[in-house]
Parts: sequence; C-alpha cells; structure tokens
Amino acid sequence: MPLLAVFGAAFIEIWLGAPTGLALGLPAPIVWIMTVAGSMTSVTIVAFAGDALRGWLLRRFGKGGSPRKGRIYAVWQRYGVPGWGLVSPLFMSPPMGTGVALMLGAPRRRLLVWMFGGVLLWASILVVACLIGIGLVHAVQ
Repeated sequence: MPLLAVFGAAFIEIWLGAPTGLALGLPAPIVWIMTVAGSMTSVTIVAFAGDALRGWLLRRFGKGGSPRKGRIYAVWQRYGVPGWGLVSPLFMSPPMGTGVALMLGAPRRRLLVWMFGGVLLWASILVVACLIGIGLVHAVQ
C-alpha cells in the first residue's frame, strides 16, 4: 500500500512523491522509481488525452484569450520544448506543464521525451534533498 501512496502522490504532484515515500519508510531507490512512475503516468495521460480535454474546455468555456502572449509564452519562445520539459516540473505539476506545453503547440513525442528528462532530474533532486533533510533532523536529535 505504501507504494501506491507514493505513486498516487507523485501522479498528482512530483513534490509530494519523495517526502511521502520516505516518511512511509520506503528505501530511497523505490521512492525514486515510484515518483518517476507516478509523474510520468500522469504526463502520458495528459499528453494523449490532451486534445480531447482541450476541445472540451474550449467548447465549455469558450476560446478566451490567446495563449500566444504573456510571461509563460515568452519563456516558451525562449527555451522551447527542451527547456520547458526540464524546468516545468519544478514550477508546476508535470501534468499541468504538459497540458500548457501542448496548448502552446509542443509536438507530443518530443515533449514526452523532455518531460521524462525533467521528471528524472527533479525526482532525483527531491529524493536526495529529502534524504539530506531526514539526515539533518536525525543529527539534531
């Protein structure tokens, strides 16, 4: 059951996976694997269901403003798919980052590759940071 908890937490938000798994006493490599698996499952679902979801949202709420202006679009223009895939898991959940990139016109396959790289990067950093934090807490006690 703890594996499912880590998977589910990471499915929703990558920042939740590592602390959840380590708090449940799972080994760090297992926490890392489940965090990556949960995040990439949600990214893949959004990537392949994104077209239908986008169409439903447009029909439901109207077209609204253009996604081709503003700060997010400026970041998109500057760094493209590689930058977006590597950095968006840090600032927003990976599925949300995937959805935004698709709305900005990212090619699905290329986006999935770079989102996978970003999830690997940030899952690694988060697990190590949590391990350091746990070590510091134990050192203080």
